[in-house]
Amino acid sequence: MEIIKILKSCRQKRAFVFGMGGGGDIISTIPVANFLRLFDFDVLFGGVLWDRLIVDPKPGPRALEELENFRKFNDVIGLLNENTRTKYGVKPNLARSAKYFGEVFALDITKGTKRLAEGLEEFIEENKIGLTIGVDAGGDAIAIGYESGVRSPLADAVSVAVLSELDGIVSITGLGSDGELKFEELMLNIAELFKKGGFLGCSSVSSEDCREMQLLCEQVVTEASKIPVMAYRGEFGLKKIRKGRTVLITPISALVFYFRARNVLEINETAKLIKDCEGIEEANRILNKNGITTELDYERSVSDFKVA
Repeated sequence: MEIIKILKSCRQKRAFVFGMGGGGDIISTIPVANFLRLFDFDVLFGGVLWDRLIVDPKPGPRALEELENFRKFNDVIGLLNENTRTKYGVKPNLARSAKYFGEVFALDITKGTKRLAEGLEEFIEENKIGLTIGVDAGGDAIAIGYESGVRSPLADAVSVAVLSELDGIVSITGLGSDGELKFEELMLNIAELFKKGGFLGCSSVSSEDCREMQLLCEQVVTEASKIPVMAYRGEFGLKKIRKGRTVLITPISALVFYFRARNVLEINETAKLIKDCEGIEEANRILNKNGITTELDYERSVSDFKVA
């Protein structure tokens, strides 16, 4: 497998592994991190600073300037601990996960794709990171963007665009576990990535991964990241998750897929559209103009959040 060749040949044995879509994607980094450790990697954990409304009632991703009790690396990367809160009192999922990991790096996508890529490049150089992997629970990171079931294209598009700039890897844990892309759509897009030489191989969830993921699920609010654990335990069939979405749990749900980010960018139209954006609002407007509704649009349509 290409992924094994990459891990064996990497000279700097430190990796940054982050949840691409925010929220509970941090849980899906565990099987990736444990796989890397088999090749003697030290792993730093992180995620996009954006939670579902049931965790954070304020629409949209959080900027670092909206947080308290954290250490700032630069204007787009901060080191969160379990005492980190928003200035209006919300404990982000990344801070919740810090109770398990110790500390977690938060990525601020509000300042746009270009600035986040620059900030991550600085972070990678200073921390001597040899490999950067973005992990998505479900697989909408490899969507084209116009599929009927896509509900959260914006955060993933920013992450894919940034990873492509950094020669990173996109990893999918729990294929289809978010209920957004149909199974045949995922298979079609993976086939396209095969054609482009972007498929790097698969690993799988292990018993130790499941134990750790279950522990973290006690701290972090998620549905999609629970699906690989259920699959590993032998569950099979349809399951309803949030907003009535249906997820098919199969043995494939326990696999972890790896793709070259630059090839994912080739098929992900949303990521191509926003790759040069200088802010999240600009990115959202561009997607809207191209007929794509985002998770930011949804959150603004249903939230009545007001700062006390």
